[in-house]
Amino acid sequence: MAALVVHASKDRKSTRTLYLRPAIAVAKARISFKAGWQVHIVDAEGRIFHPEQFDQLVRLDSKQTGSPRTT
Repeated sequence: MAALVVHASKDRKSTRTLYLRPAIAVAKARISFKAGWQVHIVDAEGRIFHPEQFDQLVRLDSKQTGSPRTT
């Protein structure tokens, strides 16, 4: 899977961080979300994933790499 950008905003601050591994992008996005940030992830094709959709990114990655899905 191509690069993912995690967008986060809170209290008039915003960040964008590029990640190459979906599992890392999702983990970092979840940490920010739990800390009260508004978060979404954008993939290379422009699709936007909100917190309730983050698992889709991990599933897509495991299908492409052939790795078993862990929960």
